Amino acid sequence: MVIREIAKPLEIFRSQKSFDDWSADDMRSGDLSEQTLKQRFGLIAVSDRVDCYSFKKLNHHYGSMPTLSREQTGAILFDQFRFEIGKFAWGQYRDIIKRMIDHMQFKNGQSWHDPQLDLAYKNLIINNKSQASALELIRLTLTNFADWHNGLNKSSFSKAFTKMHLPKFLRFEDNYNGLGISVHDINSTRIMLDRLDFNGDTWIADITFIGQDHFGLDKTDIQKAKFKYLPAFRIWFVLQRYQKLAWKPFLVNIKAKVTITGKNQFR
Repeated sequence: MVIREIAKPLEIFRSQKSFDDWSADDMRSGDLSEQTLKQRFGLIAVSDRVDCYSFKKLNHHYGSMPTLSREQTGAILFDQFRFEIGKFAWGQYRDIIKRMIDHMQFKNGQSWHDPQLDLAYKNLIINNKSQASALELIRLTLTNFADWHNGLNKSSFSKAFTKMHLPKFLRFEDNYNGLGISVHDINSTRIMLDRLDFNGDTWIADITFIGQDHFGLDKTDIQKAKFKYLPAFRIWFVLQRYQKLAWKPFLVNIKAKVTITGKNQFR
């Protein structure tokens, strides 16, 4: 008897970059001194509202200003962070990055999930009609698979997946719609074949895409020309990495469920 359905969900892809990688440089916080930030990264004048090192407001009209607490200094920097980042997020998904900044400020490094981001991820996946898209390669594999006596397994997809472009927010519109600034290059991806049913030679498959990104900056990020001079990223890096501020980065978890159909002639 040839069994073509799958008995339980099957993992068909997992990226090389691991999930829950707390050791990654962009997941570090409070590990850099004032001297290092200034001398190595050139982060001297970071905010025009508050001195992020002395914790004093920058107001030259009233002479010496009192020293603020870490929380007061952080609140000023986060407000400016939101303002500056808004210059890069003015489209349909502009509020996602604001919710992420709120989460960084108040949730102490807890992992984060957002239904609107899930929906954007699903739309990204189903609207990619290229031959290198994940859905197209899965459909191609299920349509042409013939070795049903041995059954479908992860390796059945390996050859097709060498051509795959993983779903990431790298489209032109992601530069301004609020997605590129929020997630951009998804760090880790897992693809599950949850269900495969046949009706004659017609198959129907339920697939889950699981993505994870890091809401944090590493040392390489802040040294890139496109980031190092922008106030939003300078503030972000200091909030996260300066040892006297040390707000924690966090993991961003994304999920999308998709159903596709096709025909397999090898029944």
